[in-house]
Amino acid sequence: MRLAYRAVPDDDEYHPVYRRLLRYAFAPERGPDPDDEPFEQPAEFEPRGLYEGGDGDDLRTGDETAWTEAGRPPDATDVPPDALAVAGALVGFRMRVRGAFRPVGGVTAIASPPELRRRGLVGTLLDRMHAELRERDVAMAALWPFSHAFYRRFGYGLTNDYFVFEFPPDALDSPAATPDTEGRFRRLADDDPADVDGLGAVHERAATEPLAVARSTDWWRRRVFRTWTGERFVYGLGDGSDLRAYLAYRVEEDDGRTLAVDYWGATDEEAYRHLLAFLRNHDSQVTTVRFVARDASLLDRLADPGDEVTTTVKPGPMLHVVDVASALSGLPTPAGDERLVLSVRDARYDWNDGRFAVGVEDGLTTCRAVDADGRGRSAVGDVDVAVDVAALSRIVVGARSGADLAALGEVAGDDESVARLDAVLPVERPEPYLREWF
Repeated sequence: MRLAYRAVPDDDEYHPVYRRLLRYAFAPERGPDPDDEPFEQPAEFEPRGLYEGGDGDDLRTGDETAWTEAGRPPDATDVPPDALAVAGALVGFRMRVRGAFRPVGGVTAIASPPELRRRGLVGTLLDRMHAELRERDVAMAALWPFSHAFYRRFGYGLTNDYFVFEFPPDALDSPAATPDTEGRFRRLADDDPADVDGLGAVHERAATEPLAVARSTDWWRRRVFRTWTGERFVYGLGDGSDLRAYLAYRVEEDDGRTLAVDYWGATDEEAYRHLLAFLRNHDSQVTTVRFVARDASLLDRLADPGDEVTTTVKPGPMLHVVDVASALSGLPTPAGDERLVLSVRDARYDWNDGRFAVGVEDGLTTCRAVDADGRGRSAVGDVDVAVDVAALSRIVVGARSGADLAALGEVAGDDESVARLDAVLPVERPEPYLREWF
């Protein structure tokens, strides 16, 4: 099968085919040909597809003649719209990695029709998307997997777990969930610039953890105020653009009504208590509150954490280093004049599969690809640590230590060498937490 990797044009010919493919993949109860209802996406959302036919170019090889000047694939004007075999999208955003914001490519909306599944097309699409990110000098990709084992095969490593709490509203009848001062939440609007600016400011102050994402105005409007299929209700604590807390939630109809909080943030202890009290005040409307958080500390604020409270720990998003040399360069590090050689295993990408010399200069990491025999690149001595790219991806963002992964058999090296790796790229504190759905 000859395949062409293309950008999906945003027009009335190509985009409806793309939307139908996504809808059948993620909402099969609507059938393979649902009513076409265009949905608005943020500017960061860039649809991609593999089309049968075309010139069959293999962008995995890095053939620069296939890219546009902006490092994107050409539009799918050389193939018919219904030749779409598998679809996806890239979402460009900036994420805090070791204290500095770096560009990351969100991989999302991966979908193929059932008649073309189990033919390796998803892997081929991922290869093209990763090659595009590398062409655009984006060294890391992130995604929310339908299966962690599936994406582990493509070099993705888990960034963090997250906690989901379900409880009746009156579980928040406790002193630790009750504010001491007056305050009022108010409904926020996506078409009010002051409200959106206020949300951006409170997010910047509240989301200080590693892997926090810098949200654009369009992201707030298209991804926080809205889901893929509907809207969220967004409320904020404070007046004008001076907000101290916010939350974005949906109300689900199941056995009873569930208030599902997808996003929230608070700048201080009292603001957090006001947020919890706002949820408590829904006791006459909903039977259950579902609350997502980075740790289990909410249990300390419930009246009885063992009474009608369900706590679930779930594996979260995954990250993949698509360019080792770039990803490991320029990271702030507490290490001094440290040097070591990594042997990285990456079965899919030659540019990641090999030896890399890692060092420290002026408080920042350096990394360059090297050959043992010195041909074409600088010669080095023996390898200090061997690691596959999925495990390395976790180490790069501070999600796990080399020592922990060595105990799991994912890192090989003597104790001293692994300790040197951990000195250069230590585990982050607080722990990384990628909260963004994309």
